[in-house]
Amino acid sequence: MRLRHNKYALDILNESNFTIQKFPYQLNNNVVLEIGMGKGRMINQLAKLHPENIYIGIEKYSTPALSSYKKLMENNLTNLYLLIGDASQLNEYFTGRCKTIWLTFSDPWPKKRHFKRRLVYRDFLAQYKNILDEDGIVYFKSDNDGLYQFALEELQYFNANIIYHTNDLHNCDYDIENHLTDYEEKFHSMGKNINFIAFNFKKNL
Repeated sequence: MRLRHNKYALDILNESNFTIQKFPYQLNNNVVLEIGMGKGRMINQLAKLHPENIYIGIEKYSTPALSSYKKLMENNLTNLYLLIGDASQLNEYFTGRCKTIWLTFSDPWPKKRHFKRRLVYRDFLAQYKNILDEDGIVYFKSDNDGLYQFALEELQYFNANIIYHTNDLHNCDYDIENHLTDYEEKFHSMGKNINFIAFNFKKNL
């Protein structure tokens, strides 16, 4: 699943009109974010099916992001943009609010000393809250059972509103348009359960 590092990837992306480089970017209710898009299979499919929305794929590493860019170009998409950056800086990247955020197969950072790097740690949740509309939803998908349990604990600590959760997304009754990532297809084909959480944040009284 890993791609060989492409030393030209960042230069290619920076020359593209589909890479966001001017900040802060103004969010609105038509914007959908995927944080940690990897090679961009899911977000490209969503953008292709929903031209009425603007999709932004955030990826820390330029080599997988270049794969997403190639898909974007092959599909002649005009509503998908890429942001090469770290999720810890969301509040610097964006102003305004969006309706939908996807967290897809994030690095579980399994060592205990790395728990603050997990994208469902409370510091990241605080950033999602700042850019998510009051009626918006964050969707979390992961094959990692430990990360799923950690997410539920952090959401409870943060006093977030857990709308739905299951350890078997592909056999649940939650109504969602789910498109597979590369990791999701791999693990599902192996019979591995896919964990899922839909959540948002309680309104301030």
